[in-house]
Amino acid sequence: MTIDQFRALLSNTDLFVYERSVDEAENTVAALVRRGLEKLLAVAGERAETFAGTEENGLKLCPLTNENAKALMALFPYTKPASHKGHQFTMGFGDRLGLATPGHIRALGDHDIYPVLAQQSIRELNLTHRTFGDVISAAAFNVFQEGYKKGYGADGDHLKTKDEIQYALESGCTMVTLDCSEHIHQQAVTFPQEGIDALYTALPEAVRAHYEGVYLDKDLPVIGALSAEELRRIVIVFHEGIEHAVDCYRYIDEIKTVPVDFELSIDETLTITTPAEHFVVGNELHDAGITPISVAPHFSGAFEKGIEYAGDLNAFARDFVVHQQIADHFGYKLSLHSGSDKFAVFSTVGRVTKGHVHVKTAGTSWLEAMRVVAEADPDLYRKAHKFAIEHRPEAERYYHVSTNVADIPNIDLENDAYLPEYMNLPAARQTVHIAYGLLLDEAWFHDAFFAVMAAHEEDYYAALVKHLGKHVRILTAETDV
Repeated sequence: MTIDQFRALLSNTDLFVYERSVDEAENTVAALVRRGLEKLLAVAGERAETFAGTEENGLKLCPLTNENAKALMALFPYTKPASHKGHQFTMGFGDRLGLATPGHIRALGDHDIYPVLAQQSIRELNLTHRTFGDVISAAAFNVFQEGYKKGYGADGDHLKTKDEIQYALESGCTMVTLDCSEHIHQQAVTFPQEGIDALYTALPEAVRAHYEGVYLDKDLPVIGALSAEELRRIVIVFHEGIEHAVDCYRYIDEIKTVPVDFELSIDETLTITTPAEHFVVGNELHDAGITPISVAPHFSGAFEKGIEYAGDLNAFARDFVVHQQIADHFGYKLSLHSGSDKFAVFSTVGRVTKGHVHVKTAGTSWLEAMRVVAEADPDLYRKAHKFAIEHRPEAERYYHVSTNVADIPNIDLENDAYLPEYMNLPAARQTVHIAYGLLLDEAWFHDAFFAVMAAHEEDYYAALVKHLGKHVRILTAETDV
């Protein structure tokens, strides 16, 4: 089967063909196609038998299932996620809908950025009733749709247990972001010194001897000397989290079947990560023979979902420089979580890291989808908007936000032309942002929403190119020269 023969078969159908997807391997030709609003995989040739579908006009038309995604990845390896080790600039693009990847790819433009196109947390999977397999399959089909052959990763984001790690890796994830928050003694940060001393004295002698031998009375790189009081507090807060990280890394090493990128998240804490805390965590990993691909500290300021950074930009820059020096010392990248829409810090991040950084975005792509809904189906947006406001207390069980619904203009007083502007208002953005799981659970919204997105997919891609392209341009302004 040749591509010309394949195109001749397609010309006798009513199928719309995504031209960038047409490709050939092993005497087999395939393309992503659409009939009405339904996407299918069209395949013909020797390997067509590996796909499940129905025969039509000499073609096999296949639904976009997980099994057909596996067959696609076997035929075209560039559609399968891979490690991003060795790539300087990487970005995570969470796609909670399975629709955004073409827009994410286009937003990258010609920038040398390795995308992690399949990125989801267990929380996101639970709220959207998806699996890691679903997320990776959607990315694979969309990568194929775009004819994107530069490679991409799949991140099991904010995993906390070995069971979650096993699930992610068995599903095909090539990156694990380990969230140690449940093993970090967060409250101890505020304990009086006598409380810290009591907890420290109760630790096994071997633990105390180790930390005191490594860190006391030493001129440490980047951070200088640590006092005994400072070290004790760091040990009480972090030593169990460090042990958990080492244990999980060893577990990944045991069960992985392909190279896996290991990121450590210590950002889900109540307080800012100090340089001394970061150094001790990094040094303990180093001494255990572990160099993560990236580490996510809790940086100064507020990194809330869907809105701009809030905080002292000068203080952020000063702290970020030191965190970068620590990352450079140990040989890993910094990772910026909740990186969506934090335009105020992007210039600093790009300049200080010189483009050696990982930045995660997610919910902003859902918000751009809702912007499309506001433009294409005002009645649906109005209903969804009111639902999000009404159910915000329930949504706040999953996400911390600080905006107030009282600051959202009454939608009944606004005309349809204004509705997309709600996605530019912080309180409205956060309210709609955190309600995604609740909205997608509603049949009245779910079915109408996906119909709108299917009918306006190019509008959605254009919105993502505009919005996430702005992220990329500012982040890379100092690194593309």
